[in-house]
Amino acid sequence: MKKLIVLTLTMILLLSCDPVSDMEATIENLTSENLTIEFISFDVNSSKILQIAPNEIQLFQESFDIGSTFLEPSLVEYDSVVIKNQLKEVLKVYKPNGANRNIYNIESYWIASEPSKRFFKYEFVINEEDIE
Repeated sequence: MKKLIVLTLTMILLLSCDPVSDMEATIENLTSENLTIEFISFDVNSSKILQIAPNEIQLFQESFDIGSTFLEPSLVEYDSVVIKNQLKEVLKVYKPNGANRNIYNIESYWIASEPSKRFFKYEFVINEEDIE
């Protein structure tokens, strides 16, 4: 009887747990240049810089959430995203309300997939056309 009670309590505990969702967002450089990508924020501590070699992929953001069934990358804390070459020349500037292809528009310009249940992958690809 004790085993049945312990087993029942264990099942109730496991079934009442919130699911965990994971998210991974990467940026891929499909250009022939070494790129520096600066995520600029008014809060200096929130700014972020990625160095990406040609044909390489860098992790931009990863997160997990307990109780959520859907996660996506967030760029809300960044005022702009600036792409520079090795010589520190500005090649592209993305702004939150910019027109055309924009890194801030996750639904249209990020490649999204769900490789497994509650694991979401996103990838933003920078092509030669983006830096010309």
